[in-house]
Amino acid sequence: MLSALLLLHGDDIRMENIYFWSAVLIALTPVVVFGGVAVWVFRKYWKERAAQRGMRNAERGTEGGASVPRSDFRVPS
Repeated sequence: MLSALLLLHGDDIRMENIYFWSAVLIALTPVVVFGGVAVWVFRKYWKERAAQRGMRNAERGTEGGASVPRSDFRVPS
């Protein structure tokens, strides 16, 4: 029975090529989808973080300047 099925199968390069590219597409689709979602979420997080940092700088009055740590202690002159 198995030998009859092997004889019917044949050696069709076009079908093997279709099966190969179908497998590649099936394997890469989730990688592309989840990778795209991860990049999108990371960009939103990065923009939100930058916006919050900008609001904090505006509240302290250091917009545009370098952020330097400040101390409550006086430095003797």
